[in-house]
Amino acid sequence: MKTMVCFRTQQGRFAMPVESTLSVRKVDGLVDLPSPAAEIVGVLPGDPPLSVLSSLGAGANHVLVVVADDVRFGLHVSEVLGVRRFQDEEIGPPPQGQANELIAGMLHEGGELVLVADPRALAARL
Repeated sequence: MKTMVCFRTQQGRFAMPVESTLSVRKVDGLVDLPSPAAEIVGVLPGDPPLSVLSSLGAGANHVLVVVADDVRFGLHVSEVLGVRRFQDEEIGPPPQGQANELIAGMLHEGGELVLVADPRALAARL
């Protein structure tokens, strides 16, 4: 059994292991960087400040605070759908053809495809 935080971006539905997620914050106060890397949408002030990624597609009003390999960062999301539990056998292998292996698996919920994000791969984008 795996417990995942489910969320949505403009690219679709995603899930991430709950142990890699710390909180959800509003995007209010996001500061633009003068010369950001391609997937960085800005920095969210706080202690510590968080670089915010849009690696899984454009978000809207929320930032999912993620930690992987002692790297803390934000992931720009449209909405957080909640915490769900999935049987291990419900999670299939990752899709073929990824240029960057950001997706660790796939599953179906409510007739929709849900891509399981790899927090370590996302952290490596910073």
